This record gives sequence, structure tokens and C-alpha cells, in this order.
Amino acid sequence: MSNDKFPAFSVLLSVYKDEEPAFLDQALESIEDQTVKPNQIVAVVDGPIGSELDAVLKEHQNQNTDIYTIVRSPKNQGLGLALRMGTEYCKYDWIARMDSDDVSVPNRFELQLKAVVNNPQLAIVGGQIDEFTGEVNHITGKRLVPTGQEDIYQFVKWRSPFNHPSVMLNKKAILDVGNYQANGKLEDYFLWSKVIIEKYPVLNLSEVLVHMRVDTGMYGRRGEWANLKQIFKLRRMLYRGKLVSRREELTGDFVMVANVIVPAKLRELIYKKVLHK
Repeated sequence: MSNDKFPAFSVLLSVYKDEEPAFLDQALESIEDQTVKPNQIVAVVDGPIGSELDAVLKEHQNQNTDIYTIVRSPKNQGLGLALRMGTEYCKYDWIARMDSDDVSVPNRFELQLKAVVNNPQLAIVGGQIDEFTGEVNHITGKRLVPTGQEDIYQFVKWRSPFNHPSVMLNKKAILDVGNYQANGKLEDYFLWSKVIIEKYPVLNLSEVLVHMRVDTGMYGRRGEWANLKQIFKLRRMLYRGKLVSRREELTGDFVMVANVIVPAKLRELIYKKVLHK
């Protein structure tokens, strides 16, 4: 489909040394094979990567010379700072996020751009994701997020209201609230919270936009003690931004600590059977 009826947009992803080359190849193909093609793909190489990953990037760049911008960081910075760097290289007003091991559905960008055309004031347009292991059609779970703005504004009090790999962002709005920052594994939740504190219009589509690859260690990583410092910082920001009351802030603190303490297997069960429904 022609891009003429839609705004130009960039795609932003980060690649680091532990990625699987075949997964990166599949992710890039899913971006290139969209019904509405991106005008630019910005790949941030977050520190040194192996020759196999580099070969995948170069192959895709050679096949799509006009649209690839590869940005290289001398050292690994972490996702937040890598995306902060990459945002500055995005040429267009709209930025679609993508993770380097996920798979976007073929009409993902078309659906999001239709929403943008209907409401150009939007700061974030996200969508639903399903989770898979191995092959894309081996769906093991899903993460559903609210679609309406008021529900999103309520949801942010307790959990991240957007699926990070699914979002399309208004670059001006994102820069206005301070862009991505180094916030541990919560760089996305901090960004959404800042956008909502500033009362920007936001939206989630009801459709699944991205198939998200999950591994057995994902739920264990969510329970790392190092996450607590950033969690408490986030809860304080929500309180100062008047998104939560003092009681809600403290309740959230308690819930987050409990999430870290419970065994990984129980955490996985809670996420799959309760939180992702």
C-alpha cells in the first residue's frame, strides 16, 4: 500500500551481543514486509556485537539501502539509553518501536497510522501482543492492555499500560517529556508515565500488533532485586504527578515488593493466568 495517505515514520530498534541472528533476521523481515513500508529503520548497535549479527544487519541494509540508519555505540548502554540515542537519529515525526527478536503482524503499521490520521494529537498508539516460544504460531500467552484513554490513565497506576514492542510514538511528545532514560528495566513504564502526567492523548488498538518472543528466563528477570530501586522511584513519580494517591503509592510499593519475593514459577503462573488476561 502506498505511503502517500499516511505520515512518514521511522522504526526504532536496539541490537546487542546476546541476540540470536536468526531472530533478528525474522524481526527485520517483519518490518520490511509491511502493508505500509517504513520510511526509515534506525538500528542502534548497543556495544560490540558478533560478526553473525553484524552480517544480518549489513545484509538487510544492502537490500534496503535507502531506509536503514545503523547507529553504533562504542559500549553497551542498556535499552533505555540506546533508544534515547536512536530517537535522535529518527528523521520523522512518528517512531514505531520494535524489539530485535519479535515479529510484527503484516498490517501493524497500517492499523497504527490509520489511528494517527484520525487523531494526529496522539502521543502513543499501542496495541495487544501475544507471546510465543519457538515458532510464531506456538502461542503460549498474551498481554492485553486497555484501549480507551481513561482506562489507560487508570491502568498506569498499577501496571505498564502499553506493550513496549507494539507502540508508535509521536517524537515531539516523547522529546517534550524527556525522552527515554536509564531506568533499569522500566525505561518504557517511566516514559508512558511522563506522557500521561502531561495529559497527552493516548490509545491502544484492540488488535494484536506484535508476536512477542518469550524465553524461560523472562519471569525470573522480573523478580530481580535490582528492579526495586527503579520501582520505588517510579511510584514516587506517579504520586508527584498526581496519578496516584499516597495510599495507592504505598499499596503499589507493597505489591511490587511481593512480586520480587515470590518464586519465579509462581510469578510466571500469576502473569500468565491473571495479569496477561
